[in-house]
Amino acid sequence: MAQNNQPKALFIGNGINRISQNSISWGDLLDRLSRKFDIKVDLSNELKPFPLAFEEMIHNKLGSNSFESKLRNLKTNISELILEAGSDFDFTFHKEIMGSGINEIITTNYDYNLELSVKPDFILGKKELALNRQESKHSLYRGYNINGVNVRHIHGELLHSRNISDTTKNYPEESIMIGFEHYSEYYHRIQGVIKGPKGKYKEGVISRITNDKEPKIWTDLFFTHNLYFIGFSLDFSETHLWWLLMQREEILRKYNFFDLQQNTIIFLFPEMPVIKNEYKKILNIRNHQ
Repeated sequence: MAQNNQPKALFIGNGINRISQNSISWGDLLDRLSRKFDIKVDLSNELKPFPLAFEEMIHNKLGSNSFESKLRNLKTNISELILEAGSDFDFTFHKEIMGSGINEIITTNYDYNLELSVKPDFILGKKELALNRQESKHSLYRGYNINGVNVRHIHGELLHSRNISDTTKNYPEESIMIGFEHYSEYYHRIQGVIKGPKGKYKEGVISRITNDKEPKIWTDLFFTHNLYFIGFSLDFSETHLWWLLMQREEILRKYNFFDLQQNTIIFLFPEMPVIKNEYKKILNIRNHQ
């Protein structure tokens, strides 16, 4: 599609963290949890989605505590592991992203590396910088404004910014989204804000966009901004994102929305010489058959 004048937004995955030697992959995270709590779970199966492996860990975790208590225990330790890894982190690329001139950033990362890269004391004053302090578990509005840049944590964060009493069901790490149970509930909420209260698109996302309302829900950026995916694999566990992309296509066509919105969605990935060379070999073989 031709270039347009739509504003830009970035969609940042864990790939930006993986550049640092201190980073933790999802596999590393689950492996450390399983060893710390001696949880018997098969993490060697490459076809097993991480959300499913996490659900298995909750049910296999030893002890007589309730499901909610075990879930909280694991999420609290996830937060501690990621915070520990981030204590000696290389924020070079995060700082460049924050200074890119793009003021809308969506991230699936729970950590605050983007915020910390430009504001080292961020955690101490994060409540005053929060875009919304009403959500506890889900993350349609969750995020922070740092020097005019909105960083939207759509899969939760390490420590929430709410002023609530600490209970089994409401705790600082509650928003961390990693299990399928959490994914499925979130999926339902995303459907609600896209389709509207009565299942009509014109009362949902279309109403917000055509009335030029400033995006408060991160899903609207998929319609209003040129969105660049960086460091994100978009594997098939991310059912809510796949659904959103499919619904976007349906809305654009069904309501002739192309006349109103001309934004593009672009996936960026590093060029890998080894893969590139192998691909060239395949092309050469095909050309000589």
